[in-house]
Amino acid sequence: MSMTVFPNGFDSWQKTHFEVVEALCYLRDIEEPHLQKSFNEMLNRSATDSMYQLARELTDKFEETTKGQPGDRTLFEAIEEFVARELKERAGGKR
Repeated sequence: MSMTVFPNGFDSWQKTHFEVVEALCYLRDIEEPHLQKSFNEMLNRSATDSMYQLARELTDKFEETTKGQPGDRTLFEAIEEFVARELKERAGGKR
């Protein structure tokens, strides 16, 4: 595993990572139909290595691109918009 650089310090990175994971879960929840899921389906929703990696990559990218910039919104709002945009771009690149 590569060593993460913390351009805004570890505390900022840790807060950002938490919010990135929250945003990923939030976006996943609104994307899925609101149907009752079986226990097996719920187990399949747990995080995988690829989700861990995605969360880390998004955290690192957000921290780097916002270094030294004042926030005009809440951290979650900024990260939610960032994560949604990144996911859309990644999905577009797979077509």
